Amino acid sequence: MIEKNLVKKEAQRIGFDLIGFTGAEPFYKIRKILKNRKMNNELSPFITENLNLLTNPKNHLKSAKSIISLAISYDKTKKNVNNSEYNISSYTIGRDYHLILEKKLNKLSNFLQRKFLDVKTQSYVDTGPILDRAAAERAGLGWIGKNNNLINQDFGSYIFLGEIITNLNFKPDTKIKNKCGSCQKCLNICPGNALVDEHHIKPDRCISYLTQKKGIISVKERKKIGDNLWGCDRCQEVCPYNENIISTSEKKNELNFKKDLTTILNFSKDNFPEEWENSALSWRGIRILIRNALIVIANSKLESYKDEVKRLFYHPSSVIRSYAYWTYSQISDDYKDKLKLILKKEKTPEGQKELKSILYKR
Repeated sequence: MIEKNLVKKEAQRIGFDLIGFTGAEPFYKIRKILKNRKMNNELSPFITENLNLLTNPKNHLKSAKSIISLAISYDKTKKNVNNSEYNISSYTIGRDYHLILEKKLNKLSNFLQRKFLDVKTQSYVDTGPILDRAAAERAGLGWIGKNNNLINQDFGSYIFLGEIITNLNFKPDTKIKNKCGSCQKCLNICPGNALVDEHHIKPDRCISYLTQKKGIISVKERKKIGDNLWGCDRCQEVCPYNENIISTSEKKNELNFKKDLTTILNFSKDNFPEEWENSALSWRGIRILIRNALIVIANSKLESYKDEVKRLFYHPSSVIRSYAYWTYSQISDDYKDKLKLILKKEKTPEGQKELKSILYKR
């Protein structure tokens, strides 16, 4: 077995808050759970359906013997994120964590290759096709709570995860006992009723997912989004382990998200703010943010945005136009006459369907 302390010290120097080690054995138990969820169409849309790739580290590195699981914490302070008209999930507070973690993981991988002979590594952030929370739990970084987040006793669940699969043989760390106990706060608070049971989430109900889902979503899903422009933190905000946590966020990574809804409605490739572009909330594209701004306006009955919404009747995207029609119908009493005129001009199937649904199916 290779001594771990040298690697731990380097990881801390690079800026990781947590590091743990586990073997590269397949995650057999979780594979059974995922197989059942796949059969019930309950897999997250953001992970691969290839269960062998998800649960067997050796499918990523044939010579794998260990997984080094790593984490950095982030500041949960909502005052740096939220505008008075909408909410944004606190994980977007800084620059895109994928870029930050990838840089740190590469530094640690390079360190391993300098210090040891014939080293092979494969690193991933959470977009990689492997179960980062399962690896972190097995490596002793925390336990997977009832809200499906990894929870660490010192840093809570406000942590970003990454891992390095390697052919180096490290002694595994001890798995931590689940400490949720009888607490049901996250299950009771979930506004989308996505947490249907302990450690069981229905992704299609999760508001965080709905704010990232592309295409035309149902009216029921739009209503669930409420005033969330991006993501949802409710299940984390009520977790007792997120009270009085250690925060090591670097202030230089904090970004300004206090843009009014008018600015967001007028986002384009030419005027998209650099700080937003460098954040995790931009990965689904500008149109998703405009769409979500329209949904927030509709749900909050912000009638002062009627003129801004009407301008989007002529947006080049038929999807944005469709949401603009619906939003206008939610905030204006005289929507019928205006939308009947628009129906004569709207040529796309999605736009016509939305307009007919508003005008004739109520």
